[in-house]
Amino acid sequence: MAIQLSHLPSFPVPIKNGVGGLLGRRLYAGLGSAGTRFFYLDVDQQPLCWKPAPSFPGVARNDTVCASNGREMYIFSGAGKLNPEDPLTVLMDGYVFSLETESWQKIDTSLPVGLLGASADFVDEKHLLFFGGYCKEVFDRLFAELANCKGATEQQRTLEAFMSQSIDRYGWNQDIWQFDIANPSWHIYSDNPNGATCGASLVKHKQLFVLIEGEIKPGLRSLKTTGYHFLEGQKLSTQALPRIVDHYDGHEGIAGGYSGLINNTITLVGGAYFIGSQSNFAQGRNYSHQGLTKHYSESIWQLDSDDGWKEAGKMPEGCAYGVSIMVDDNLIVIGGELASGCASDRCLAISDTSRESSVC
Repeated sequence: MAIQLSHLPSFPVPIKNGVGGLLGRRLYAGLGSAGTRFFYLDVDQQPLCWKPAPSFPGVARNDTVCASNGREMYIFSGAGKLNPEDPLTVLMDGYVFSLETESWQKIDTSLPVGLLGASADFVDEKHLLFFGGYCKEVFDRLFAELANCKGATEQQRTLEAFMSQSIDRYGWNQDIWQFDIANPSWHIYSDNPNGATCGASLVKHKQLFVLIEGEIKPGLRSLKTTGYHFLEGQKLSTQALPRIVDHYDGHEGIAGGYSGLINNTITLVGGAYFIGSQSNFAQGRNYSHQGLTKHYSESIWQLDSDDGWKEAGKMPEGCAYGVSIMVDDNLIVIGGELASGCASDRCLAISDTSRESSVC
């Protein structure tokens, strides 16, 4: 497969750590560095342009978990401040945006666990499944301690102690949670035999949920790609899929990547990692990214059913923590964080050259 990149109109504001989804023929994106603002782009209306959508009614937030079914977009958790003077906290609420009414509604539910940085998708029309997520108690305690530190030196000591903990001390969500959208309620579908991640990419391929890498503790990435089959009778089977590191020595894992299906092929784009973190951790250094520089991947990876992962192309520059949406076999990449740490407003459509793009 040959990959092509096409430019879409720039997002109205630079955006990173936001969310988005496809509703009808509209791409919606917002939150993160965009605050409570949302915008949409109708792919059937020429000339293509972003327009304001109803603003999010809740607290502004980063790293929210989001899933859409073509009619509604569901948003849960994230990190935000309940009051401007408060430290960051893991939020435990949920909202839904309806394309039909073009309005937001708060969901009458309280989350059973923190889902900051989790991954989610629909398993059927009525149920969402959630993987991973940051522990609220651990996250909130860290930011409360940082807020009470007296000066930069004390803050640095607090962060160093936090980052030096073993994986189990972070308490990330080890279960796969199911949410019933018709009768808002939560229950554990299964424990996750592959452990908890945050910032992992999730691609639904037919009936297989494919979870790609992500973090297993702050600064350290997983190297696994795992397939999850959800069977009748609330049974689960998992499948170890080819790993990028099996084909490319030195791969450090990816968190905050863009992902989707292009021509029925699982695709992972961009993301961030620390060169040397895997080696440090293997040598017993829990603070595996201490002193390392975060790198932003330019690579476009694709998972071939016969040959495993292959690098199919490159982005113009490395980027992570943006929004990815699938429409008409195009993977739409919106914004993200650049190597400078700044948010981007760039929007790209990534597609297979053998298929005519209906977006650009």
